[in-house]
Amino acid sequence: MKIKLNGIEFDVTAVEGDLREAILGDPIVARAVWRDVYAWDGRAQEGQPTGPVTKAGAIPLANGISFYVPKGAQLEKNESASKTSGERFLKALGVKSSIDVLKAMARLLGLPQKVLPKAFDPLKPVASFTLKMHVEHSVLRLRNASRNLQAYVLVPGQVGFHHEITEIVDRAGHEALMAEKPELKTLTPMFLVPVQSKANREMRATALMAQTRELAAQAQGKTAEELPEALRMRIGRNQAELRMLAQSATQARAAQPGRPAARPVPRATA
Repeated sequence: MKIKLNGIEFDVTAVEGDLREAILGDPIVARAVWRDVYAWDGRAQEGQPTGPVTKAGAIPLANGISFYVPKGAQLEKNESASKTSGERFLKALGVKSSIDVLKAMARLLGLPQKVLPKAFDPLKPVASFTLKMHVEHSVLRLRNASRNLQAYVLVPGQVGFHHEITEIVDRAGHEALMAEKPELKTLTPMFLVPVQSKANREMRATALMAQTRELAAQAQGKTAEELPEALRMRIGRNQAELRMLAQSATQARAAQPGRPAARPVPRATA
């Protein structure tokens, strides 16, 4: 597919597995992948968000931008080349910072939000804890070959939560709670990020279908019992998100019965 940012057209393609993992492992990007979002004080019986929240108390799930340029077989980050690539990209778009690019991406892809899950509330009377949020992103390459411009966009697709106990304030109560609800020990609720726009849906589908082919290659020749649990879970999450995207596309078509057939190359503009 193709999109336009500030009047410049970009080809959008999925990013291959090794490079995708390298980009997600960049310390700058990693801060958006795993982060603390909430702290509960069991003694004071009050909690506070530890990052940005909306007026409704929801956590914004921002899109991301990276100008990662790899080097060597290990795909390590070439800091100098990455900096130059980012400067060239911003100059071409006529903006001052990556924040301006993300604002344009938000107009195109939407800005989803997630309220904190209630699943951890039973811990509040007996413990202090921190909630950590993990966001799984689709990673896509934006490229304009004629201008030698390239960037990587990270689009939130799934979000999960994990808790870390910082203090047990009622040991007997905590032990009783764990006996009654042992699932709290390893609870990691996951949620699919709803579709925000046509471009959001198509970009996520492009990345997920490429990932699904990679995962299928890894699973080839193995029975379900032989698959590593992490791979089996990753395949399941990909399939769930793709089903949601397909349902969204079907609903969008149904809402526009007189809509003409889609063009061969989808385009979006911000």
